[in-house]
Amino acid sequence: MKITVVTGPGGKIVGTGHDVRSGNLAMGHGGPVAGPGQSVHVIELPSELESIKDAEEFHRKLEPYVPSR
Repeated sequence: MKITVVTGPGGKIVGTGHDVRSGNLAMGHGGPVAGPGQSVHVIELPSELESIKDAEEFHRKLEPYVPSR
């Protein structure tokens, strides 16, 4: 599954999201947007991270997979 990762200064992960389109194009869709000093990366989520529920743990284990600026 592809996810969007927003990073801040120093490459710190500040948020993540993934596309959950319903197939109804009239509904539209949105996603994470970078603010000033932030970057957006679209990456393939490693399957071993898919079941992590805790956000802090998820971000910590996701860091090695996010490209640095």
